[in-house]
Amino acid sequence: MTVRAEGIKLATTRAPLWTVAGVVVSSLGLAVVQGSVGSPSIPIEPERAALGVAMFAVPVLLILAALTVTGEYRTGMIRTTFLAVPNRTRVLLGKAVVTSVFAGVCTAAMVVASVVAVRMVGTDRQSADLALSEPAVWRTVGAMAVYAMLGSVLAVGLGALIRHSAGVIAVLLLLPFVVEPLLGAMPQVGRRVGPLLPFTNANAFTEVPLLQTVSMWWGPLGSLVYFAAVAAVVFALAVVDVNRRDP
Repeated sequence: MTVRAEGIKLATTRAPLWTVAGVVVSSLGLAVVQGSVGSPSIPIEPERAALGVAMFAVPVLLILAALTVTGEYRTGMIRTTFLAVPNRTRVLLGKAVVTSVFAGVCTAAMVVASVVAVRMVGTDRQSADLALSEPAVWRTVGAMAVYAMLGSVLAVGLGALIRHSAGVIAVLLLLPFVVEPLLGAMPQVGRRVGPLLPFTNANAFTEVPLLQTVSMWWGPLGSLVYFAAVAAVVFALAVVDVNRRDP
């Protein structure tokens, strides 16, 4: 019941539709640029083709996931939600399930579309590694989808903890694109703290070539486990906080 209700909320608002439309244009636009202006003799790996999805689509989808919580606190609709479903844990779980599935499906579709876009505009040499029969392509599709799904769980948790749209948007944008790269670039701090930063681990798992200045302590699978653990801990703290502050 809770999952269905959250799905109806998501499907009956315009924000998700316009959000997806915007990130599709941005993601595919960068893929087309890579295929049309890159060196014709250098192949484009699936991870590079998915660069636009990692830079534009996933962060926006995570913000959308967080806004499903903060938006209800801002309008006061959260009271109606809790009246309909008194179990606060079920409410957060429903939001996490719906937003993570939505983000995962959208991300997977956009990665496939980006790969196809590069193949359409690039040379045969550029698209040599981008055939849909290549396991590396589907590894990237799966990795990006898993990242988006776990990130959505993290975003819902942050939304429930922060409860203010501007605050959670700032965290979800500044942390992966400003704070973590700066910490990773500091010689002493980056070596000691960098491998423990959540989005740095997510980036190491997807292997998308974003700015990565940190030498990790473990491989891609370890990075996935670490990022999943961070998302689970933040979500668990949010569940405890909501049950305590919204009796």
